[in-house]
Amino acid sequence: MYDYIEGDMVTKTPAQAVVAANGVGYRFTIPISTYDSLPDSGRIRLLAYLYVREDTLRLYGFAAEKERRLFTRLLSVSGVGPALAIAALNGISVDEFRQAVASEDVATLSRVKGVGRKTAERIIVEMKREMERELMQDRAEGREASVAVVTTDAVAAMLALGYTRSSAEAAVGRALAKTGRDAGLEQVVREALQQV
Repeated sequence: MYDYIEGDMVTKTPAQAVVAANGVGYRFTIPISTYDSLPDSGRIRLLAYLYVREDTLRLYGFAAEKERRLFTRLLSVSGVGPALAIAALNGISVDEFRQAVASEDVATLSRVKGVGRKTAERIIVEMKREMERELMQDRAEGREASVAVVTTDAVAAMLALGYTRSSAEAAVGRALAKTGRDAGLEQVVREALQQV
């Protein structure tokens, strides 16, 4: 129902934040990581999740999409409610959580307040594939970012050596095709010099 709410920070505590938007004060339950990233005053934007049960309407707020995504995924695990999902976000970082689930690290998950061995095992069984997929996607995105940095730096090195931008870019492109996308800057520049 709500994707985010943008407004002025009214108050915040490590567990809650109140945001005023268009004359309405929205009270969010938040994890500590979100609390740490919120300013004491001024304009803010919180990603929202509205938890609805027959006797409860509660708004949860998150500073980052990866926090909200983990929260909602935890709610899909049998026996995990919003209080335990927030405790998980308070206990370890999203990246630590994903790594613990992917590597079946029951001990790390059990450090979270309210998560015992059985709950940790259930979380692993129900979320392992998803967490492995996310970690693989993060690694792939990291490699793409690394290739972009190497490419930019290699072209800059070629320009510093006096080559034109078009010949430097073409040589670096051919060098990356020959060396592979995991090559380091020095190797790419050496190969690019041979490709000019």
